[in-house]
Formats: sequence, C-alpha cells, structure tokens
Amino acid sequence: MTVGQNERDDFPGEIGFKASGDAFSSRIPMPHGDVLNGPSNTITAFVLPSLEVLDMLVFLLPSYLVNYLGSRTLQWAEVAVVLIFLFRELILSLFLKGKYPPGPRPAWVVGNAFHIPKTKAQWTYFQELGEKYGPIVKLVFPGNDIVVLNDAEDVEELLFKRAANYSSRKPLIFAGKYLSRNKRMVLLPYGPTLKRQRQAFHQMMHPRGDVVSGYEGMQYIECSRLLFQILNRPHDIILNVKRFTASLSFHLAYGRFLSEDDSDLKENLAVLANFNHSVQPGRHLVDTFPILDSKFIPDWLKPWKADANAKHERESKFFLKLLRDVKRRMDKGGAPLECFAARLWENQDKNELDEESMAYVAGSGLQAGTASAAGAILFFITAMILYPKAMRNAQAEIDGALEGEEGPPTFEHIRQLPYCVALCKEVFRWTPPAPLAFPHLCDKEDIYKGYTIRAGTAVIGNIWAIHQDERVYKDAKKFCPERYFQAELPPGAETDVLVEGHYSFGFGRRICPAMHMGARIVWIAIVQMLWAFDIKHATDQDGNVIPVQEFAMTTGMNSEPEPFDYSITPRSPRHAKAINKLWKNYQTSVASS
Repeated sequence: MTVGQNERDDFPGEIGFKASGDAFSSRIPMPHGDVLNGPSNTITAFVLPSLEVLDMLVFLLPSYLVNYLGSRTLQWAEVAVVLIFLFRELILSLFLKGKYPPGPRPAWVVGNAFHIPKTKAQWTYFQELGEKYGPIVKLVFPGNDIVVLNDAEDVEELLFKRAANYSSRKPLIFAGKYLSRNKRMVLLPYGPTLKRQRQAFHQMMHPRGDVVSGYEGMQYIECSRLLFQILNRPHDIILNVKRFTASLSFHLAYGRFLSEDDSDLKENLAVLANFNHSVQPGRHLVDTFPILDSKFIPDWLKPWKADANAKHERESKFFLKLLRDVKRRMDKGGAPLECFAARLWENQDKNELDEESMAYVAGSGLQAGTASAAGAILFFITAMILYPKAMRNAQAEIDGALEGEEGPPTFEHIRQLPYCVALCKEVFRWTPPAPLAFPHLCDKEDIYKGYTIRAGTAVIGNIWAIHQDERVYKDAKKFCPERYFQAELPPGAETDVLVEGHYSFGFGRRICPAMHMGARIVWIAIVQMLWAFDIKHATDQDGNVIPVQEFAMTTGMNSEPEPFDYSITPRSPRHAKAINKLWKNYQTSVASS
C-alpha cells in the first residue's frame, strides 16, 4: 500500500517512506474513516462550551458578588458555587455519557490538576499510573482531560492510523499565546499556518536526495572540534557537547559556526531553557485553568503574564537579530549563503510568512534539535560508563572497518558499522531525550477499545513507558545494542535505519521533521567519540570508583543526565595526534565562516 495523494498534499514531502519493505510503512498517518462513534457533534458542540462557562462562573462569581454586593454575600456566593458545580455534574451525566479510560480519582472542582508532580519525572509518574490502571490512563482537569498512552499498540492506532483526528495542539496560554505569540511550530494547531511552517522547514531537512547528506562536511568540522575540545578540556564535556549541537544548529539555520565563548551560544541555551521549563504539564496554573487569563481579571493578578511577556521579548529579539543578520550578509553579495534563514528570505512571498514567523521557524525549529541531540549524546556517555562491554564491541568494529586509515569514521562507513548503528538506536530507546511526546489534541470525539475520548482531550504518548515495555524489549532497563543488531543493513537503509524501531522523534503528523538530520548528528558524534576515546567511571583520590546513577535525568520537555562523574581519555597517543591534526586542518574553514 502506498501513501495516498491526499496525505502527500497535506504535508508535501514529509516522511516520504516507500511502502514496500519499509519498517515505517505502517506508521504513515492515514485518514481514518470511522472516527466519530460517540455522542453527536451537535451535543458536544453545545455541552463543552457550556461547561467552560460554568467553570468561569465558579472562579469569577464569588469575587464579583463580594466586590459589588459586600462581604455579607460571601456565604451566598459559596452556595452559588456549589449549585453551579452540581449543575455542571448534571450536564456531564446527562449529555456526556460513555465509558472513559480509568485513572486516579479526581478532586472536587480541580480534578487531577495538583496530582501531576512538578519535581518528579512526569513520564515515570504516568508509567506508574499505567501499571496501576492499564496502558490507557485518563486524568481530569477543569475544562479538559488528558489521556496518556503507555503502549505502542495504542499510539500506533490513535496517533498514526487516526492521525486525522489527533494531530492538533491544545492552546497553551503561557507558552503559546504569550511566550511564543502563537508562532512556535511545535505549539501550533493543525492547520494552514502549521502547514506553511513545516513546508518551509522541510525544504532544508528532506531526507532524500542530497539535502541532508549535503550537510556532512559541516558535521565533520564540528565533530573534529568536539574531539579536540574533549581531548584538551575533558572536564567540560557537557558544555562541549551542547556547544557542538548548538553550533551545528546555528550553521544550519544561519550559516555560521559558534565559538565556545560566543554570546549567542549562551543566549540560545538560556532561551531554550525558558521554553522547556514553560511547557511542562502543570507548570503554569493558567494552562490548567484558562479562565485565569480572562479579561475581567486585572493584570496585577496575573504575574505569570508579565513573566511570559518578558521571556517573549527576550527570545523574539534574539531570533529576529539572527534572521536579520543573515539578510544583511545576503545583501552584501559574495558567495551564496547555504542556510535555512537564507532560504526563508528567498521564498518569503511563496511561504507566506511574516518576518517574526520566519524568525521563529528558523530559531525555535532548530532549537529543539539542539537540546534533543545533546541529551542523546550525553546519555550515550553514561551508557558507555555503565556498559563498558558495549563500548568495547563498538570500538572493535570501528577498528576493523578503519584498518589502515588514519582518521575517524565517516558516514561512508555506516554500512560497515552495523553494531554502531544498533548502539545509536539503543541510546534513543534506553533513555529517549524527549521521554514524553508533546500532547496531541483530539479534535472530534472518538471511541477506542470501548473508551470514549472526548473532543478537546490532550493525548500524550509516553515514549519512556513504551520503550520500557518488557513485552517488546526484553530486559528493557538494560542497555543492549544487540536487540537492534543486523549483521548486514538492507540496501538503501542508510537513510531510515537510525529512526526506525523506536519513538524518540514523536508520532504521526507531528513527528519531528528533522528526525533524519538529528539522528545522523547523534550517530556521527557517537562513532567518532568511540574511535577517539575510552569512557570510564571516574575514581576518587583513593582509587575508588565513583558510581553513576542509572536513569538520573532532568525533567522538562527535553531531558539529559543529571551531573555525573566520568573519565574520558584518548585511546592512544596515535589517536590524540590524529585529533589534533584533524582539527588543525579544519580550523581555516571555521574561521572563514
């Protein structure tokens, strides 16, 4: 079965896998013809807005009565709130009948809003709920629900096969409306604006032909600098890895490299941290209770709004500065700039994007890759410390493939390094850098496995839980590249092999459009680090091994290991000499950019 033309028209060129023999062919999002099996759309269209009005009254009525009628009316306000809530429950029982997925008992009025932890990793909390209630779990919030999918079968059905109904986003007040001004691609609802942004983005990220492979030279330059910096400052490996992925992203977006002390590097990481912090479920009360953004509530009661506006001004100024800098370089003439921002300027009318939208496409679109690629590489380092046998196996394979060659492996060696391919895929599975997929929005009421999923429900694929499923991955908590090992890669597999067999790049029509590029960045960094260095446990002054805690991860939209101790040394004097020579040869290219 091939991809239908209507699917290609929706996002031209997106994914574009062949049907025959493709491991992803079953995951191409196809329109689903029988989505609406529950209550009628007319009832849902009437009931849900009514519930929102009642939620608004619950919050606003007490303060209104007290402010305008005096404090003596407070008890009557309380009575009114109770009556409104009971009426709300009556509407629910009369019109929204159905069997809903199981989940923790919601509290009165606020539901499960305060059950989601802010300090504990949410993906492990959702995994625990799945173990208790089943793979499909529902949490109740004022005005909307969250359904968490902890099983691959369910994400395949809902987020891939029924993608026509599960590809939008629930509006976020803090991160979407104010911080991003509804310009950030990952937060956009499914529609024309998203389509225009993804089309523009895909022009630079198409996995076929020579688009992605055309960036290989840039990756070799950055890898050589990464190896050189690790060799000379091994204690700064976290900063070195983040500079590596950030500089690659900057070169893709804006046509220039970043130095380690570049102010743009620091600003990029700060802006990214602000966004990652802002989109965590339950982080901002206004996203749980959108009524708090009501125009009837004065701004002095909305401290979060000033915070979001300030963060927007910071990131918008940063993104626009970078975009306009590319335009100035283009206007000067000379050699054409091969970067994303230059293509956006050249196709501005065709793409129908204003200046700030272009700034956000270039800036925020590639920021996500900065964080996820860095997280994956850092998780690789912890895996090599904890599973040294896997490191030795990979190094032996690299040494055999490079016999007689002086430098590190390149993309030309990928077919000769099947164990390294498997190791990279196992990194994505074992500790996915984005353990929770960004929520998909259920547009129209759906029935699945006998459960009603209401329109407006946020559906979250728990990548962490899916990758830890013992039914699919034996000894799932162990790092085991052998589970992916193929002694010989199928013909033409180089393009897709790194993104198959796991869900680290998301689901359905919201799958990461730069997944092929991101996977290749991680792979080339991994194989060149394995060629160059031995990665081991650090020891204290008495020679005792300093333990590394497995699965100690930061929380947020993207994750990385918590700070850990390590030892990283060149494998031999020959390798150290080759690293220095390689970077010396590439320095001229970096200086000229």
